[in-house]
Amino acid sequence: MGRYGARWEGILGSFLEVQVLAPPWRVRRVFPAVVQEVVRLEGLLSRHRDSELTRLVRQGGGRPSPEVREVLAWALRLQEATGGAFHPAPRHGGEALRLHGEEVEVLAPLDLDGLAKGYIADRAAQAAIQAGARAVLVNLGGDLARRGPGQAEVEVEDPQGPDNAKPAWILSLREGGVATSGLRHKGLHLLDPRRKAPASPPTALQATVIAPSALLADGLTKALFLLGKEGFSVLRGFGAEGILFTPDGPVPSPGLRGGKDA
Repeated sequence: MGRYGARWEGILGSFLEVQVLAPPWRVRRVFPAVVQEVVRLEGLLSRHRDSELTRLVRQGGGRPSPEVREVLAWALRLQEATGGAFHPAPRHGGEALRLHGEEVEVLAPLDLDGLAKGYIADRAAQAAIQAGARAVLVNLGGDLARRGPGQAEVEVEDPQGPDNAKPAWILSLREGGVATSGLRHKGLHLLDPRRKAPASPPTALQATVIAPSALLADGLTKALFLLGKEGFSVLRGFGAEGILFTPDGPVPSPGLRGGKDA
């Protein structure tokens, strides 16, 4: 049993980094299985190229694959739970889709970027386990997904500090996911679907969520950024915790473990 790692650039317009604990004779299967799953799911969920998602939008609906339907169902659930702070069509607002059994009716240009990357990270981690890894940590463009025994220490950067600053918080990730949204790298890029406008003035500099899955962390971190401290109760309903970074410093949710020196 050994620890192995690999990194690829240009995956989903970003990077893919995978660290595994596995027997050496299984590593050759693990990394290709991860990449294959990521590429397959990009072909289903991307809005930046021809995909199943873009075809559903063009056609106004249809019968989605199980994977796309799962993400759509989560999008509706999160939209309702967050009062629209998370939205599957943030530039449109209102009702974006309806699920009718195995079919979907699309009412607006869907943008699942706020969930798809986390979902793909989850599935990539599962692919690694199925290919023979004992434990795995997937970093897909900053969205983390982990499976298997043990834990990983996740260092959360200071949104106001220099690039070489000490982490502002350290999280212990066992099985689940971590995601961050904020101003540091992309500026004020998040839309507030409730106003159909940029999230301005921001209630926070950054939001980080640790959740039972990377999909949930991905979606909830955007809602927490927009909702501020009121979002902590929403996180609790999904078994998640988070940190809101304000100009006065980090504000953790009541049940969050960890800290600057965890």
